[in-house]
Amino acid sequence: MKENIKQPEYRIRPSARLISTIGKDLVKDKFAAVVELVKNSFDADSPDAKISFIYNEENQTLTISVADSGHGMDLDTVVNKWLVPATSDKLERKTSAEGRALQGRKGIGRFAAAALGSSIYLNTKAKGHDEVSLLLDLDDFSSNNLLEDIPIVIDQVKSNRKAGTFIEVVSTGISVEDLNSQWDEKQRGNLVIELSTLLAPSEVAKVSKELGYLGSEDSFTVSVEYKGFPDMEDSVVEVKPFGVIDLFDYRIHGTINSDGYATFEYYNQNVKDIKPERYQKNILLEDHNNQDYPGKISFDLRVFDRDPEAIDDLIERGLQDPFSDEKVGKRKARKILDEYYGVSIFRGSFRVRPYGDQNFDWLQLDSNRVQNPSMRIGHNQIIGFVGIQSEELSHLEEKSARDGLVEDRYFSGLKHLILYAISQLEEKRFEFRKRSFRGRKTKSVNDRIEDLFNFDDVTKNLVKKIGKLGIDEKSQQSIFKIVTDEIDKEQKKKSQEYIKVRETIALYQGQATLGKITHIVLHEGRKHIKVINEVPGRLIRWAAQLSKEFDDELQDKLTTRGELLVKSSKAISLLFKRIEPLAITRRPNRKQLCLLREVISSINIFESDLERAGISVHIDIPEDIEVYATSFDLATILANLVENSMYWLGISDSSDKEISVEGSILPDGVELLFSDNGPGFQGSNLELMFEPGFSMKPEGTGLGLALVGEAVERLNGTIRAASSEQGACFVINFNKG
Repeated sequence: MKENIKQPEYRIRPSARLISTIGKDLVKDKFAAVVELVKNSFDADSPDAKISFIYNEENQTLTISVADSGHGMDLDTVVNKWLVPATSDKLERKTSAEGRALQGRKGIGRFAAAALGSSIYLNTKAKGHDEVSLLLDLDDFSSNNLLEDIPIVIDQVKSNRKAGTFIEVVSTGISVEDLNSQWDEKQRGNLVIELSTLLAPSEVAKVSKELGYLGSEDSFTVSVEYKGFPDMEDSVVEVKPFGVIDLFDYRIHGTINSDGYATFEYYNQNVKDIKPERYQKNILLEDHNNQDYPGKISFDLRVFDRDPEAIDDLIERGLQDPFSDEKVGKRKARKILDEYYGVSIFRGSFRVRPYGDQNFDWLQLDSNRVQNPSMRIGHNQIIGFVGIQSEELSHLEEKSARDGLVEDRYFSGLKHLILYAISQLEEKRFEFRKRSFRGRKTKSVNDRIEDLFNFDDVTKNLVKKIGKLGIDEKSQQSIFKIVTDEIDKEQKKKSQEYIKVRETIALYQGQATLGKITHIVLHEGRKHIKVINEVPGRLIRWAAQLSKEFDDELQDKLTTRGELLVKSSKAISLLFKRIEPLAITRRPNRKQLCLLREVISSINIFESDLERAGISVHIDIPEDIEVYATSFDLATILANLVENSMYWLGISDSSDKEISVEGSILPDGVELLFSDNGPGFQGSNLELMFEPGFSMKPEGTGLGLALVGEAVERLNGTIRAASSEQGACFVINFNKG
């Protein structure tokens, strides 16, 4: 009979580096780290969270702290909960003592502070208990020691101060340059925007009650203090909700129950005193195998038109700067919309990141808009709030990395429901804009010139007025003939002027394009001119020496330099040939041109710049495709598109940068697709892409794509900007000659 030998038992023993893994390495960014600390203040039933940034230039230290006046913690809570990673405390409690829906349910949020500095100091006090404090030196947790081998010293003292918690994170060796790179004016502004979008607006908080969050309407304020920053005065910023949400053009809001039954209201603020339209619908899921209802949800979706007329209306409704409360102009109005658009998801009173971030189009609104831009809204036109229930009721689980919800069947169902609600708003918005003639394309320069030389409306008005003179029909006909004959004569005279004006403007546009690429001509030209200036003198000198005495080495130098001179001469000649279409003094007539040859010629202007920038070019155009055009206009189109792509690819993080040009024959003409894999249009209004003055570049003039649009129109073609999964895409159609 065998003896039962007891096997040795072992334990999982976490490394000390676990703290960095669940904190600094897991948190999405430094803004998320601050947000996690603010969430803890909210969970503690504090009425506020006070964030402080204090920089000491002499000691080169940056201290970031978050203080609250919540319940605080006693020694037992600190030891058995705060110092226990992934504790299930909040997951089991679900709500705070005062009914707030607990936000930090993973038990690791407090360790996100590791992303803000090298040490964490905790000071806390619960009502009726001693004051408790400890210091975590994060360097200790980067060693190969086990977590259980890192001693934590906790101080406990008697104190009469009020309950609350203070967490301080310190970074040392922070120079002014380091400070500016980590927390410059733009990043400080982004933090305030992040915090202002963190808490649900009052309307969303009210609806959250219906979703089971009893404390959703509690007042909770956040402030940010800055001290010792070299580029600003000491100040305190009170984080306020963004007032722009009340100035919407269109709004749809309501609730959808766990069976898909929706109750919602639609508003149109473009029409004064109009009552909201109320609807009830049963929303069915399209794919039951991959979609399921995510419990009860609320939604409040507000849409802003972004054409010039709508921006004027937005300002007229009282748009103010969110920080200074001053009235704003058109440029600032667009900037405010650019800072706040997006559809956020809230669980209780807090936003689930990254939903609502400007660079996260989780509903793929821009992709959907490509199919019908006049009907669909873009990502940058909407500020929306979606409320969801707890994980138990909604089955919508948050990822441990704080980077969103698990994308399963319930998340797919949530997207379907919200997109359905948006489609209801889009339909009503489209009807209104169609009836009110809104959103019509602004006239191009060519259209405006044509209007100046077109007398058709004048003729019609004169005919109407003559008809009202009360004279007999025969006299009317005589007058009609005299008037129309004179107008026809004048129009024939002006037609030549019309052609000259159009050609002159076209030439100016070509020269504007040439001006934009002057740096290429100068850079490439200087390199070769240097050779042409310096080499001939040496050749003459070496030739004279060889005539007196033959030397193999000198002969090789003479041959090599001579070949270099020829190469530079040809390069200069080729460069001039490439830019020649843009440097003409008279616009040529249209003719059948090989599209492939014209594309290669135009892109080769940028050959050296593309190589230096590490941008590859893929061209897929059959050799037999011809377009009825001019080299001048095609060069204007392609040069500006390449220049535009080079800019955006230049700021892209992609390691594989590419421009792609594809051509194909359609039944009614030729289609050219020009695309790149840069950051894309980023939700910008694609209808405005070719309007003069519209630019997504920080210092852009809005000239390049406007020149492209005008050149395409001169060729009787069409162009549109299309969103894609990655990068920018332009679709150009040339009609048959």
